[in-house]
Amino acid sequence: MHKLGDLASSEALISELYIDLRRRVNGWADITKQTAQARMGYIGQHLVSIATGFPGGRSGARGKDLVLPDDQYGEIKTCYRVDQLGACIDCQAVVASIEKRCHSCESENILRKDDSKWLIGIRTDLEYAQIIEPKFYYLVLFEFEDLQNPDVIVASIWRVDPRVPGFAYAMIDYRENIKSKSVSGAPFNLWPHQLKFHLMRPCLIYRSLIRSDDTIETQIFPGRDEPLPPEMIDLAEFSRSRNLTEEKIETAADYLKLGPVEGATKRAKINWLVEAAKAKGIGPGEFADGLAYGLYRSDIEEHLSGLPALLRKHLDEAKLLE
Repeated sequence: MHKLGDLASSEALISELYIDLRRRVNGWADITKQTAQARMGYIGQHLVSIATGFPGGRSGARGKDLVLPDDQYGEIKTCYRVDQLGACIDCQAVVASIEKRCHSCESENILRKDDSKWLIGIRTDLEYAQIIEPKFYYLVLFEFEDLQNPDVIVASIWRVDPRVPGFAYAMIDYRENIKSKSVSGAPFNLWPHQLKFHLMRPCLIYRSLIRSDDTIETQIFPGRDEPLPPEMIDLAEFSRSRNLTEEKIETAADYLKLGPVEGATKRAKINWLVEAAKAKGIGPGEFADGLAYGLYRSDIEEHLSGLPALLRKHLDEAKLLE
């Protein structure tokens, strides 16, 4: 009997709703040459419910994705980086993720793609006002352990508190400075493992490995294992980020009370910031908040007074208007 909050049920769910479905879709795709993608967003919602023990609101793409105690709720976003089409570098033919070599020229020189991301849409004023109202956002990711050798799939769930600066400020920046100038009105693109993701202080609550023989190894499961809190951001990895300017590095240092930034180049200033934070004993969460303040605050400052009343209320409760 499957039930919420049960590890065996989580593995049965993956086996029945993920492995079996993917095998069948890939089989038909091999015949029709159509896309091997399936609607994985809803599978992500099922998995979060099983892993956390909380039910959904039967809402699909609308309403409350996860019903939490005390009339609170969670939002679930799924990013599916498996089955993205690649390309043969030698003959430019389209190559499916399940193909080890090009079906056209037999080359193994394949360009694999993993540029899918989580999408957070703010379509209406009400959605904007409620953007940080959920207790948590749950970010589900299916990706290959090794993109060049697509045998093992990693399924992960991160839990994010939307009232940390890295999330709340990013949503305001998107709405006021990006979407307002966009013709298409595209949703906020959140790329896994990139700087904006790390600024949100993601906490890893679930991880499993799905191997090529369809076996599942659950490495982290809520209730059995402690979640993995965010680690210190490796800021040098993101030194080429255009958003991370020298001026914003200095703002972050000021927020963290580290003193005047030293270094003649951007990279040198980044290295100084990291070392100064370590010397002061600043932890990963506080460091992420300082970076988020430096990255976003000056760009959103002029918009804070005109935000929807409900959003301002949530920001004030989280002390993010100070």
